[in-house]
Amino acid sequence: MVSGTVASGAVEQRDLLAARASVGVARRFVTGTLRGWGLERYEEAAVAIISELATNAVEVSAPGETVRVHLSRREGELWLGVRDGAGGVRPVLREVVGSVEDLDASGADFGGWGLRLARHYADRFWVEAADEPGCKWVCAAIDITRRGPCEA
Repeated sequence: MVSGTVASGAVEQRDLLAARASVGVARRFVTGTLRGWGLERYEEAAVAIISELATNAVEVSAPGETVRVHLSRREGELWLGVRDGAGGVRPVLREVVGSVEDLDASGADFGGWGLRLARHYADRFWVEAADEPGCKWVCAAIDITRRGPCEA
């Protein structure tokens, strides 16, 4: 991931404390950035993606660490990424059987839907090593050449 501007767009990044409250800050950061870029129609998808990626990053990060939220427009896509300090922990797209109604919210294993939700909204999804040792980026891209976020 890069900072500044790229050939076909702009880049915005924000470092946040690896804490649950930072997920809401990440959502507001994405909303404000997209509105500033005139890309409001992709807000629902982008906020859903960044919320899940930031939640996962916070969960795998040690107390006191930071996570970095990245947005960029490039080559007809909106790129979203979150960097965390758990480079050895790869995201897992878990098999989720049943429906939301079948889940036992009181159980410790309530998760598993987040990456599926993020991948539903994203046109591409990947993980890459960060420049910082021991860190990784979990990224998604939304095609912004279409008329709307859910159109083929």
